[in-house]
Amino acid sequence: MFNPLKNTATTLIAGLAMAAASPAIAQNNVILYGRIAGGFDYISKVATDNAKDATTSRYGSNQWGTSLWGLRIKEELGNGLSAVVNLESAFSTGTGDTGSALWGRYSVVGLSSNSYGTLVMGRAMAIPDGEVYAIDPMGMQATSAATLHNNRAWGPRSRVITYNSPDLGDVSFRVQARLNKDQDAPIGRLLAGVVTYSSGPLMLKGLYEEVRDAQDEFNSLYTASRLYVVGGTYQIDDLKILYGYSMIQSGAGTVADPDNPVASTKQKTGWIGLNYRVNSHLTTIGGIYRASRNKGGGGATLAAIGANYSLSPKTMLYATAGTVANRANAAFTSELGGGRPLPGTNQRNIYAGVLQWF
Repeated sequence: MFNPLKNTATTLIAGLAMAAASPAIAQNNVILYGRIAGGFDYISKVATDNAKDATTSRYGSNQWGTSLWGLRIKEELGNGLSAVVNLESAFSTGTGDTGSALWGRYSVVGLSSNSYGTLVMGRAMAIPDGEVYAIDPMGMQATSAATLHNNRAWGPRSRVITYNSPDLGDVSFRVQARLNKDQDAPIGRLLAGVVTYSSGPLMLKGLYEEVRDAQDEFNSLYTASRLYVVGGTYQIDDLKILYGYSMIQSGAGTVADPDNPVASTKQKTGWIGLNYRVNSHLTTIGGIYRASRNKGGGGATLAAIGANYSLSPKTMLYATAGTVANRANAAFTSELGGGRPLPGTNQRNIYAGVLQWF
């Protein structure tokens, strides 16, 4: 049966791929890029509907990092000024589905200046997504700082304006804002910013993001709240030390949900870990994360360890294992999206696979 939407999308993708491959277009700075991951995943003690737990073994798609593809377009306008476009889509190698809009990660257009920085408008990844990644020993995998943050420091933001400063000596900064309600989701205004200091082996970050609900309130700990993050890294030869601390804070009207069953209004999370480059192919990674919530919401300690082995500059094998120890009413997972355990129950997970960049 003829499907106009499917055929339009297929034509669009084919046309973009051909354009990116064309020598004439390549001279206009059109870059096609992507990352594809696939493997297997094991998770213990996932709670079921009859209040029991079960072990889950399944196909692993995006645990190490999201499979994605995109286009970057840059047109030189002269005097160090360029017009820029970024389109980026995530998908699952297990099903081929995007799970969201075609350009669900980035659909931005703007201007970039060598002297004054870059200003883009549209859908873009949240400032915490990339910035917490830089100070997380597990690199914001499904088992990482993102796990205990329950998606709060992860994902895209719609209808935002994003500004990235140029390097100002040892300092740079980024700002992101949405000035009105998102018409397609129950979220309102957004304001975020990060300042980075980098000198020699030391890098430090300070980050703030506030996301409001449709009533302009902070009524959900993980979707409409304030997020504060500080942290950094220190490089000693082939060893990198990574550390961070975050606080999520919502308002008095916070509503209980499955991720926050007692309507806690504050969560504090701290972590420290190491990345060690064993040789030109192998890097080992690991971290300890600890979270606590107020109002009897409990807390958890997550331990994670992994290894990344490069077969070439563009192909890598990965393996990660994690375990989470929940306290009191907490039911944090050891792998974000892997299935919640029963409250107070420990959980373990392992995933491994292959990843290829192009």
